[in-house]
Amino acid sequence: MTRLSRLLRPKALVSLAVVLILLPLDLLIILSLWLSEAVYLPLRLVRKDSRRPSKPRTEQASILILNWDGRHLLQEFLPSVLEAVRRDGRNHEVIVVDNGSRDGSVEFLTKCFPQVRVVPLSRNCRFTGGNNAGVQAASHDVVIFLNNDMQVDPDFIDPLLRGFVDDSVFSVACQVFFQDKERRREETGKTKGRWRRGFIDLLHDQIVERDKNQGWPPIFWGGGGSCAFDRNKFLAIGGLDTLYDPFYLEDTDLSYQAWKRGWRSVLAVDSVVVHRHRGTNKQKFGDNYVDNTIRKNQYLFIWKNITDLRWTLAHSLCLPFNQYRFMLQTSAAFEVKAFFRALLQLPEGLLKRYRRRPSYRLTDRQIFELTSDLKPLEGLAAIDFSQGDFSEQIGLGWYEKESDGQSSFRWMSREGRVYLFPRGNEQYLEIWGTVPEVAQFRKAALRLKLYQNGQRMGQKRWFRGQQFRLKVPLRACSDRCLRFDLNLNGTFCPARLGRGDDQRELGLIVQGIRLV
Repeated sequence: MTRLSRLLRPKALVSLAVVLILLPLDLLIILSLWLSEAVYLPLRLVRKDSRRPSKPRTEQASILILNWDGRHLLQEFLPSVLEAVRRDGRNHEVIVVDNGSRDGSVEFLTKCFPQVRVVPLSRNCRFTGGNNAGVQAASHDVVIFLNNDMQVDPDFIDPLLRGFVDDSVFSVACQVFFQDKERRREETGKTKGRWRRGFIDLLHDQIVERDKNQGWPPIFWGGGGSCAFDRNKFLAIGGLDTLYDPFYLEDTDLSYQAWKRGWRSVLAVDSVVVHRHRGTNKQKFGDNYVDNTIRKNQYLFIWKNITDLRWTLAHSLCLPFNQYRFMLQTSAAFEVKAFFRALLQLPEGLLKRYRRRPSYRLTDRQIFELTSDLKPLEGLAAIDFSQGDFSEQIGLGWYEKESDGQSSFRWMSREGRVYLFPRGNEQYLEIWGTVPEVAQFRKAALRLKLYQNGQRMGQKRWFRGQQFRLKVPLRACSDRCLRFDLNLNGTFCPARLGRGDDQRELGLIVQGIRLV
């Protein structure tokens, strides 16, 4: 199918028409962002806030569980939390904040778990209000947030507390598994953020051996249902922001605001919890509303937090393109609803954009760099997934290793990164694998661009699905470790194509990559 024929498809035409209709509103947002930057310009000379909260006391912690009509979840999972407290041996307090439940949760807790402190709220104050109330009620410097659908490992507390190694640590996150052990780990606790084409991609990366060796690797955000926070720093920021109500990205915003102040979020690999994903929100609201709220909050996150002038320009220029891209992935109605929901909150987002800027210490670029991949210290010049896992030499953008019975491989998403260690005389980068059916990508051709240490080294186009072996000349370089980035012009989602329930965004199947 040619590019022209794809553009003439009904869904593409409708999406393009809607984007054109939205252009005046896009322009309003762009002007608002830049006008607010111009207004703030004189304040850039204001002295930075020099106050720095001290390291928290970690002898005891307050474990905070937010509940809304989740009596059945408390009955199933709360015993594991109490067992972990008993196992740890210290006098931690367990607090359940009840968000106006009507299923008898408070009475159940009072009767069956008298050792648990209950903070009953008269109404549902959402994720933000409920957790903020719990932090206010907490007695200790460290507050551990847990979802009510979270089963914890008996030894999960101590690694979290040991993660507060100095006064720069804001949060320490758990490693997360799903209750279904066969399910792909779309949530791990090792969170990352990527800035691409004026928009932010948030993801959970795979846990590798170097994460365990490093101790507490940096992460982009600490998950609001499986993470320990420094209470004093939490309160200094102002807590979770109600801008993101009813749910999602408020914990990302909180950690990002902490990073802006120079306070780190890290992962405690040895602290393990098991999550029944969206055990409450999915039942109460449905997947469509949850996903629409996530998109709404992606817009708000950028409008509130991204203050880098080049990135603000990129968001401005790419906003119509991103809207068109999202509409092709979902639907015009879905994206318009999310956009208008965000637009109504634009004034509040812009006001909060500058409320704390005098206290910022790190730029957006520095934060993304500090939470990106760490270059491995050693490795091989070749990666062949039939010979091993090679998790130590791959970065963002790869899914877990799989096998079809004949060969082993990894799916890459839109972008994939690998690290190779040359031995001396290599002149080419060689990649082999499989290109899926190109029509799935909604592209006339699937294009792969290759970069060596950030420098463009070549590209390849495919017009149909096929096996491939690609050989590209290396750029002159004397580095001991070479970083290669593989960037595609699109991905496809099997679930959206009606091929099962796989929600991943898939690109190439890669069996190996090496220097020759």
